[in-house]
Amino acid sequence: MEKVVLASISGEIVLKSDRTRPRFERRLVNNIIDAFRREDVECNRVWIEAARLYVSNCKDEESVEKAVKVLSRVFGIHGVAVAHLVEYSDLNDLAERVKEIAGEWVRDKRFAVRARRSGVEPFTSLDAARVIGAALYPLSQGVDLENPEVEVFVEIRGNKAYIHRGMSRGPDGLPIGVEGRAIVLFSGGLDSPAAAWMAAKRGIEVDLVHYVLASPLSIIDALRVGRKLARFWLYGYRPKLYVFDFRPVTAAIAGMVENSYAQIVLRLAMYVVAEKFALAEGYDAIYTGESVGQVSSQTLKNLYALTRARPLNVPLIRPLAGFDKEEIVSLTRRIGVYEEAAKTREYCQLARGLVATRADPDKLLREYEKIEGIVELASTRYIEIPLA
Repeated sequence: MEKVVLASISGEIVLKSDRTRPRFERRLVNNIIDAFRREDVECNRVWIEAARLYVSNCKDEESVEKAVKVLSRVFGIHGVAVAHLVEYSDLNDLAERVKEIAGEWVRDKRFAVRARRSGVEPFTSLDAARVIGAALYPLSQGVDLENPEVEVFVEIRGNKAYIHRGMSRGPDGLPIGVEGRAIVLFSGGLDSPAAAWMAAKRGIEVDLVHYVLASPLSIIDALRVGRKLARFWLYGYRPKLYVFDFRPVTAAIAGMVENSYAQIVLRLAMYVVAEKFALAEGYDAIYTGESVGQVSSQTLKNLYALTRARPLNVPLIRPLAGFDKEEIVSLTRRIGVYEEAAKTREYCQLARGLVATRADPDKLLREYEKIEGIVELASTRYIEIPLA
């Protein structure tokens, strides 16, 4: 009897056309192989069949458990479980083999059998559940299909069956790499890794862009959070952090721009540099961690002014636009970066006193033009740091 890893793939992948689905599945398998290589998971076979992904030829039980943990962080996976693989000759033989494995699971408990077959076996899923349930019944406290204490899942493929206790939830989404490339404006605080994660979940290869606003120590924070995000989630490619020295820009804004517009001018400058970089390097979009109304520069009127004052030639996407802070914190906890992101410090607060919350697009453009030449110069100076 062999233990294997069984996973269900995202419903979005299953529903793709016959032309698109194989491409998505190939990318998912490649991403998993890369994840196993990076996480030292010693399992040598990964394949997909009938909306199920299988991992076998694992070195030992520890490798099986590690594979489950890694798969639960691969976009495109809906659920994952350790399964017992058995071969059987007929339905009664299958019931006995399931009893050998699941007898202790159901002992003195109310249980249910969830059977699923591929469609080529000489019996129905209902037949399988009935016969297997009858074999387990004497060990249990009875069958309860509505609210069981234990569920026994039996997935039947020809003369083989995979037996498990249910799947732990994966992240769903699309395999990274099927939807192009984007950069994420990345401070390393709570919002930016959440935005990067949401971009990656939609099948996008994300690289991170960090602006040094006051102290180069901010790079340490961005690297710490970025590397954890890459380690846990960004498989199938080699993510990077690009660092732009924005200290001349912030100094110019502090000395030349009207105080109430300082913060929003800084935001526009970041957009412009990101746009130039994205166009030069072949990125398809810019992602930010902005949430409507979270801070003064992110009021809806200010976001409108930013769009009107200097329209971008690259899509600007704000996946957290409708999130409140508690929802963002909850997401960063879920993806495992909260502890690191919460340590990130605020390195630059330009505005003092009253700030514009309903910026005028024409005035915003005039204020930005005061420092435009310095922004252009900053856009040509950056360093590239590998994250994985």
